[in-house]
Amino acid sequence: MSAIFSKLLDKLTNIIESPFLIWEILTMLRVGVTGDSGRELDEFLQLLATDIGISDNDLAHLSRKDFLTATTDDSSNHITPPLLASDSNVLSSASAKFKKLWISNRIFIKSGCRLNENFTNVLKQQFACGVQELNFGDSRLAAKAINEWVKEATNKRIPAIISPHDVGADTQAVLANAIYFKAQWRQQFEPIDTKRKPFRIDTQQSVLVPMMSQVVNARYAYLADHKVQVLELPYRDTDLAMLVILPHDVAADLRGVTNLLLADVVGQLVFRKVYVKLPKFSYGCTINLHSLLTEFGVRGIFHGSQDFSSLVAANASGFGVSKIIQQAFINVTEEGTEAAAATICSIDGAVSFEEKFIADRPFYFCIKNRNGLKLFEGCYRQPS
Repeated sequence: MSAIFSKLLDKLTNIIESPFLIWEILTMLRVGVTGDSGRELDEFLQLLATDIGISDNDLAHLSRKDFLTATTDDSSNHITPPLLASDSNVLSSASAKFKKLWISNRIFIKSGCRLNENFTNVLKQQFACGVQELNFGDSRLAAKAINEWVKEATNKRIPAIISPHDVGADTQAVLANAIYFKAQWRQQFEPIDTKRKPFRIDTQQSVLVPMMSQVVNARYAYLADHKVQVLELPYRDTDLAMLVILPHDVAADLRGVTNLLLADVVGQLVFRKVYVKLPKFSYGCTINLHSLLTEFGVRGIFHGSQDFSSLVAANASGFGVSKIIQQAFINVTEEGTEAAAATICSIDGAVSFEEKFIADRPFYFCIKNRNGLKLFEGCYRQPS
């Protein structure tokens, strides 16, 4: 179902990520990238758009419903979450408290650095992206400002995504986006029915987990060719639902799931009365998108080049992406689901230096105190 998910199976045990946010932040970045780097992004974005099923109509729909209003107010990070378009004008306090979906976008730009006007206009109009100037020379305060924005945009579920070591005087811009979702099940589980039951990790191991249970009328299918069960659990007052795909065999490789097309799976669902047992779970996940993207052939944006000429108004020679990561969180309970994710993409300019020290041949080293007392010494001649 997702090329990214398939890659993550080799790297992580429990996975939660937002492929939409990855697609969105790279689409925003693409507006300011040209040359070979732009062509590499186009190829990957086409693959990812097919994976997640995004279209221009979907983007326009989301911008009307769920994107936060763009702001250029540098003095405030305040975020006012919108109601869904399907919400009535007056909601009960309980409903308003539990049903939320919003998407937030912002570019943090180095003080004195001027963005290309076309780049700014596209980000504001299509993605409701706010612009905020930061002094990246003070890396601690710059990281704090970005983290505060992410924290508020994810309703405190992702309190920090970047450290002072990730930004500095060479940082020209940090592109950030976030998504927050919270909704009740259309048919909630009763807490009294939640019991500790075995969860089979593999054919040899099992652990006790809080297992929710209930009988539901829901869309269901058994795909005999793939030996999987599929269940759709809808959320209240929205068109969103959780789709759960369960291999018949505990030893089955989940990579088989990644080969399924979502539209084909959903097309086979029919309403059935189903006895459901689903574990309660809550966890977070951090994904290094730099290494993932290079596996898909997206390499040019990570090297200093002229390809960022459409991002800033001044000379963009030597610009490149230095860091791109995503953090995500999910919490599934009897009442419903809460999920959040945020992505940051840090863009650096050309690094200035007076000397080069490239240790690409055998060298000696020692560990000493300030008086010159050598505590350790050695040499490095060949990688192990």
